[in-house]
Order: sequence, then structure tokens, then C-alpha cells
Amino acid sequence: MKRLVTVRAHANIAMIKYWGKRNEQLFLPTKDSISVTLNNLETHTSVSFSSDSHDCITFNNDCSKTHAQKSIREFLDKIRKIFGLSRYFTIKTHNLFPTSSGLASSASGFAALAIGINKLCDLKLSKKDVSILARQGSGSAARSIHGGFVRWHKGVCLDGSDSYAEQLFNENYWPEFRVLVIVVSKKEKKVSSRDAMQATVRTSACYKQWLEESALRTQNFIAMLKQKDLYGLGELIEEEWLGMYNAIRSSYPAINYWSEVSEKIIQAVKDLRGQNISCFFTTDAGPHVKLFCLEKDVQKIKNYIMRINGIMQIITCSVAGDPCVLDNQKE
Repeated sequence: MKRLVTVRAHANIAMIKYWGKRNEQLFLPTKDSISVTLNNLETHTSVSFSSDSHDCITFNNDCSKTHAQKSIREFLDKIRKIFGLSRYFTIKTHNLFPTSSGLASSASGFAALAIGINKLCDLKLSKKDVSILARQGSGSAARSIHGGFVRWHKGVCLDGSDSYAEQLFNENYWPEFRVLVIVVSKKEKKVSSRDAMQATVRTSACYKQWLEESALRTQNFIAMLKQKDLYGLGELIEEEWLGMYNAIRSSYPAINYWSEVSEKIIQAVKDLRGQNISCFFTTDAGPHVKLFCLEKDVQKIKNYIMRINGIMQIITCSVAGDPCVLDNQKE
């Protein structure tokens, strides 16, 4: 009989973006970011000690060696080094939504793994420290340690001790707030977020300007969030997206995550606003489009958007709570 810890965590969608690192090894970002954690984008991860002299990893029911498994192994090596552990682990993790396609599956995955390791190994880490640990698996995982609306501080310390996420408002703060995740492809993206970030930071002529403008937007965004001003938030979200989009597209070689379907969805959002329906968009490192709206407008928006050919799925999300331990038992 061995101890087993199973954790459920949720992906998050950044409204003020994370794109680029000031330290690649510690996953330290170049700027602050603000996200919302989403209830219908879940990862379930089970963690136990391995009886073998190596880590045993099953990712989305696949035991073969993949890029995702390589990232998990590297993260486990970091944990052993940081905490002086000698044990190996058995990891079984799966996402209940498309993986490696621009829906932040690494955020929920590494958040769940960090929480599971903390519990299994009885590390007794604070939430701040778990956020710092999760960050070293995937930067955006720092934010998925919390539910609700979350700010990730870029920090200034070289060791990353002040780069962590904290909750601004919990999941009950704005019950009417909704995010529609428009899935247009379930294929794994050709260029990973990590590689694209490096290229953008290194080569984009627009990147520095975006960082400066985003720093100003961050404080305005928090003020709008305190007022629950969807229109004000939406304008800032789209300004932030446009700055990131321009920075990525102007990198060398140019990177384009967006498809013709993505562009049609974005135009539809603008058309909806012309019909006095408050709806705003963002995208990330993938073709999917995320829409921000209120519950009362969800069905109207979905009916309009579904007219576009090429949409595979619309996932309606409300704001998720904190990750939770589903099982802490013996198997």
C-alpha cells in the first residue's frame, strides 16, 4: 500500500499578459500579469512515490516519452535538488481539455503537480511558496495556485523569491463574469510558448514598448476590476492583446499562432459590440479565442459566433475556486 495524492487544478487565462522571461532557468517574467482562473478547464494529477529508481510518468493516458513528460521530469529534478529529496515519483496526469494548443494546460498541470508534491512529501509550503515552486515548471502555473482573479508579481530579486502570484478577488467576487473559450483546433501547436517567448524577447522591435505600456495598463486594470467595469476592462484587455500580438508577429522569424477562423471570431466580437452587446476578446499562443462577457449575454454571443465555420467547441466558463486535493489515500 502506498500513499496517493490526487489534485484538481484549473487553467487560467491572462488578461494582462505574461510573455517573456528575464531568467529562463527560474522562469522569472519580464512583467506583471493578471489572470482569471476558469472552472471548466481542469487537470487531474495523482502523485505517489515510485518503487523504481526513476520517475514513472503517464500523461493523458500515454506512457511514451513526450515533450510534456520531459518537462515534468525536469521539474521533478528541480524539486529533488531544492528540497534535498532522493525519492522518485509516479505521476498520472490528464487534462479535461485540449493540450498544448494554447489553452494553458501547462499552468493547471504544474500547479496540480506542485500541490501534490507538497502534500505527498509533507513540505509544509505556504501558498506563496507553492506558487514560486509551480512557476519553475511553467510560468503561468504560478497563477493557477489560486482561484478567482490573480496577479503574478514579476519581482526584482535575482533568486525569484519575490516572483509569485496572489489572489486579488476570489471566485465569488463577480458571479456574472463569464469567459467563452472558442476552440478552433485540437492540434498541438508547432512552436512552443517557451520558444516563441525567447524569439520575441530577443528579436522583436515592439517588445520593449509593450512592456512599458503594459505596466501602466496593469494599475488601470485593477481599478476597473474593483469597479466591475466590464467595458473598461475589455478595452484594456484588447489593448494588451494587440501589443502582444504585434510583438510576436514582429519577431524573427515571424510567428503566427492565429488562423483565418480566429480572425473571423475577432471580427464577430466587434460586430456584437456594434449591437450593444458587451463582449471582448483575447488570444494566447494558439488559434483559440477567449471572450469576456456577462452571463446574461452568453447565449446571444454563442448563437452569433457559432455561425462561423471552423469552430469545434465553445467552452463556457465561470470563475473557478482554488485547486483542491481530491484524494489523500493509500492504493
